[in-house]
Amino acid sequence: MPHNIETVFAPDLYKFHNKCPNVVLIDVARFTSTMVTALANGAVCVETYPDKETPLRLKREKGYLIAGEYQGLNIDGYDYNNSPISMTRPNVEGRRMAFCTSNGTYARSIVTDYEAIFAASFLNSSAVARRLIQENKPVMFLCSGRSRKPAIEDILLAGQLAEKLIESGGFQTGDESTNMAIQLYNLAKDNIKAFTLSMYPRMAYIAGRHPAFAADIDFALGNQDIFDIVPMENEKFSFVAS
Repeated sequence: MPHNIETVFAPDLYKFHNKCPNVVLIDVARFTSTMVTALANGAVCVETYPDKETPLRLKREKGYLIAGEYQGLNIDGYDYNNSPISMTRPNVEGRRMAFCTSNGTYARSIVTDYEAIFAASFLNSSAVARRLIQENKPVMFLCSGRSRKPAIEDILLAGQLAEKLIESGGFQTGDESTNMAIQLYNLAKDNIKAFTLSMYPRMAYIAGRHPAFAADIDFALGNQDIFDIVPMENEKFSFVAS
């Protein structure tokens, strides 16, 4: 019998969904895009924290490289913003990393009742789909959203992944949120970035004022399947490439 797919549009809706053994964390703009890029470029691990202080302590005491943002702004003392284009091999290879972000690391902090947690972006979507098909278990796509509200780009990725799983024949869904995500993805799939900006004009406004953010959005929304890795937790709150 095909396995079920659940899609959670924002973290505060998590409690209303059926729990699944495999959870996929999604924060396209920008945390999971940044995580995927860091691990693909040789970071040893990416640890996630909901508070700003723990990464600072890990930097002081253990030499971690730390990155993130709070409400979109740089955090004093952090090495990098939550920026996928900053996660180059010279910057991150061989380093243990700790992150705090407004949405992605918060979303991870609320997950309970799971067997495995993965992270997805458009940058590694096909690799994630293949892994979930191999795992052959029910799946939840947890969208990190924006300020506790749904974010269109997260929903589009959930729809893309859900469609790939259903097409494999091993998955199905009776979940209304998943069906909505698939429909939205099919409206947007010819140009994910343009569709996202049309649905969320403030992102376009911010990108117009901040070239570095614009470059992050171009990278995270304008590329598909450039990495063949799947971040997976090997210890609680610590993701490694698999």
